Amino acid sequence: MPSTPTDTQVGSPQALLTMLHLTDSALPTGGFSHSLGLENYLQRDIVNSPDTFSRWMYAYIRQASFNDALVAKLTAEAVRQPHADAVKELAQLDALAHTTLVPRQIRDANASMGGRMVKIIEVAVPDHPLVQWYAEAVRDGHAYGCPALAHGLALSAVGLDTEMVVRSYLMQTTASLTQNTIRGIPIGQNAGQKVLVGSYPVIEEAVATTMGHGYLDLGAAAPGLEIAQMQHESLRSRMFMS
Repeated sequence: MPSTPTDTQVGSPQALLTMLHLTDSALPTGGFSHSLGLENYLQRDIVNSPDTFSRWMYAYIRQASFNDALVAKLTAEAVRQPHADAVKELAQLDALAHTTLVPRQIRDANASMGGRMVKIIEVAVPDHPLVQWYAEAVRDGHAYGCPALAHGLALSAVGLDTEMVVRSYLMQTTASLTQNTIRGIPIGQNAGQKVLVGSYPVIEEAVATTMGHGYLDLGAAAPGLEIAQMQHESLRSRMFMS
């Protein structure tokens, strides 16, 4: 009889429920309004099928280990420091996450979704002092707001380990972009589910890569994706804000 795994890397029912809450594709962060550069590939007819989307999506996941996934990882590590040290590091990380995004619309989208995500984690994890600090800092204009930082902060605050923080953020991003592509190409619900299942080993690869990265790796980007994100500003018509 197969043995039942006992180490889920979640830690508590609250941590599991909070993770499921924050990775729900229906989470109202405004992610449905943003393609994060994908729309430019759609209009150029480079991404036009489940196969071409899966190649784009898996490349996006891999490059996330140098930005969003890395922000989530660094946040999880910062949360485990004494409060004053954590505040200092999270403030620096929020600024770096914002300024290392070169395309203006992606920078604006990150701040917009980050601000919404902060409101959600303030409700989901109301009693943690770092969550309260970050929510106040974003509200008062002392922090930009970053969805990856908010995600990592909330899940670390309830005891999720660093790898699961990174893994859950990558899965949430993949699901959100897949939902947008189902509408944008469209590729259909079943094809979208196959892309999601195919993303599992790519996410695991990205998690392992992210765990080996540090501050000096933050901000590296795939040139083609970054150029497409810049070009989005001048699209004649658009379905997505960025």
